[in-house]
Amino acid sequence: MELERLGFALILTGVALAFAAALFAALSAAWGGALSVGGCVLVLFFPICFGAGPLAPHLLVASLALALALVALSFVLWRWALSEARRLAQAPESSSR
Repeated sequence: MELERLGFALILTGVALAFAAALFAALSAAWGGALSVGGCVLVLFFPICFGAGPLAPHLLVASLALALALVALSFVLWRWALSEARRLAQAPESSSR
């Protein structure tokens, strides 16, 4: 039950950040400010990066570094979960009766 709440909170946080970014971009463009955007979307293990504006190359490098760090973290967590599953499968069951 706690993981469901955590997942829901993460989804709501992502939606709120996306809304805030869109609002900031709209307000910045309306006030005549320079706007640079950049980001990466992870599809499984493949980062798809995008960017526009004068600072786009810097934003792309930063977002790609974050995306690659997330890919590495997901690989490490996957390996850890696999080893834990193997360990639990080999452990003898203890009866507490």
